[in-house]
Parts: sequence; structure tokens; C-alpha cells
Amino acid sequence: MLADDSMSIDEQLAGLQLSALPVWVYDHDLYRFRWANDRALELWKAASREELLARDFSDNSPSTMARLSSYLQALRRGEREVSEDWTLYPRGKPATMTLYGSGVTLDDGRLAILFQAELKGPSLDASMVRAVEALRHTSLLVSMLDEQGSALYHNPATLRTFDDPAEIRGFLPDAADALLSAVNGGQVFRAEQRVRATTGERWHSIEARATTDPVTGARAVLLQQSDVTERRTAEDLAEARSQLVAELNQTLELVERQRQEILSLSAPIIDVGQLILAVPIIGEVRAGRAGEITSRLLPAVQAQRARFVILDLTGCAVVDEAGARSLLQLIQATELLGARAVITGVPATLAVALINIGLDLSSLQTQRTLREGLEFCRRAIG
Repeated sequence: MLADDSMSIDEQLAGLQLSALPVWVYDHDLYRFRWANDRALELWKAASREELLARDFSDNSPSTMARLSSYLQALRRGEREVSEDWTLYPRGKPATMTLYGSGVTLDDGRLAILFQAELKGPSLDASMVRAVEALRHTSLLVSMLDEQGSALYHNPATLRTFDDPAEIRGFLPDAADALLSAVNGGQVFRAEQRVRATTGERWHSIEARATTDPVTGARAVLLQQSDVTERRTAEDLAEARSQLVAELNQTLELVERQRQEILSLSAPIIDVGQLILAVPIIGEVRAGRAGEITSRLLPAVQAQRARFVILDLTGCAVVDEAGARSLLQLIQATELLGARAVITGVPATLAVALINIGLDLSSLQTQRTLREGLEFCRRAIG
């Protein structure tokens, strides 16, 4: 930061007006230049100082915003200078340079960045410039760390994702120790990890391997991260749905077992001795229920060689037309197996309903009560 904060910006920078390097002051809070020397006017192809200071840089790319924000954070932490190679585009024309940034206090007391630009010569390798720009604008998070996990470099995507990621334990606390141990032991570290990003909790696919710092020659760690939150969310949702379907199937199986138990209780098949089976039917008789009674009764008739089956309707409240027809089919099937069907306990209201349906019931053997039905069957057996 420049020495005397009580001086105006023009007074602080008067000595740089004649500098051979382009120099300007950038106010990152308002996205505007606050001061520029003549060489900066030439670099930015400005018609005048007023025209340059009036330009609005709020439409900078996200990567540019992230880099400038990281510079400002570093200067606020007390670092004296930040430097990095840039490719700027004054009036749409690319210009590659090294920018040296330091803090300067504006007239209103806020911190801005004083940039000095050292232009690169035309001999700069074009593929290198393109590679650097691609790295800066990719959505892949790329970092270089020293062996202890301190940051040597973050590309803009990383700076956008984490708040001031100066050290790996600050932005990957759950994976940091295992990652450094693996890489420093000569292994490649791969994992998917929950991370706390500026936008909230995310899932990252992480890969880290040993490399060499091209500046110092020391061993370093190359760290790459990609956001896989959408895939993990979809997988978690699919797993949750699968679990829900499994639980639902279990519930349906339980309900079906309970339903069968209730059906058995509401229409039990009772062996009353002397080759006689009794089936007290309670509740409504509809086609589906009559079919279920049939599926349980016929095997019992065969297994016990029953000669009589008493269908007691004392507790039967309703029989619809489809249920009555199914009941008649049950009686016919029983008789095909050699057993005689006897109907007992038909209430008056149910008898009227059965007649109104229009079915021929004249062939049915009926008794008033279950007791009379048993006596009838026993007399018939002798």
C-alpha cells in the first residue's frame, strides 16, 4: 500500500505520471478506473483520460472477476504485491503482459489496486498464451500446492468456488490429510467428496498427483476438481426411489397377507366332522371375494373328501349381482367335486335381493340356520 493515505490519489501517484510503464488504478468495488498515466491511455486505446475513467468494466468475465477479487483479498491480508501474466483486450485487440498489483487508498478511504503493466514481446509462444487462457476460462478447478498443502496457484474457477482458498485444509478439510499423504507417498489420489463452496454444499470429483513447481523446481501437488453434484444428486434420488419402491412392495406384501388373514377370518373353512365343511361368510360378497373363497374351498373339499359344504350367510349383509353369480359358480364347482352345497342363514332382505337379481335359485338346498344345516347333512350321511 502506498505510504501516505492522507494524500489524494493524484498526489500519491504524481511520480508515476511519467513512468515508461502503463500504470492505472482499478476500483474493483465499482468496476472503474480511478487514475491512469499517459502510457495506460495508449495501452487501453483511450481518446482521453476522462473517456478511460468513464468506462464500465462490470461485464468482465467470471474468471476475470474472480482473479481481481483474489488480488484484493490478498492485499487486504497485508501482502505488498501480487503479480500474474494477463492477456487484456483493449478495443478488442489482445495484449499479453505481466501485471504487478499493489494496494492504494482512494480519496474516500477504500482500497483499490494499483496496476503496473510490463508488456510481453512478440516472441512469446502462441501455444503457451492459448494454454494459459484456456486454463483460466475452463470450468475445471485446477490448483498447484506445495507439499504441505499451501496454495501456489489457483485458476479462476477455483477462486470462484472457494472463499480465499489459501490452504488445502481451508477448502478440502475432510480430504486434505489423506490427499497429501497419498501424493507425498507417490500415489495418485482420487475421491468424490462433499465440499463447502461459496454457493453451498457441493460434490466434487477430486484427483491429485505429484508434480514439480516450474518456478522453484520443488516438489508440488497438482490438484484437479470437477463438480459432480448433479450426477450425485440424481444417483441419490434414484437410490431413494429404489428404497421407497422396496419399502412400498414390502408394505403391499404385508397388506396382502393381512387381507388374506382377514378373508380367512371372515370366511373360515371349518371341518365340522363326518365329511362336512362349513363356511360362515361375514360381510359383503362380491365377485372378487367369492373367487377368493372358491380358491381356498375347492382344495379343502378335495383334500378332506367332503360330501357336504355348508355356506352360512347369517353374517352376510350384501350380495351384488356379480357376487351372487360367483357364489352360484362356487356351488356348481363344489358339486362337480362330488360335494353337496347347502345354503343356510339367508336373511329375508338378502333373499329378496337375490330374487330381484333374477337368478334361478330353485335348485339350491337351503336351511334356515347353521344348526339345521348340520342336522340335514348328518341325516343325509346316515
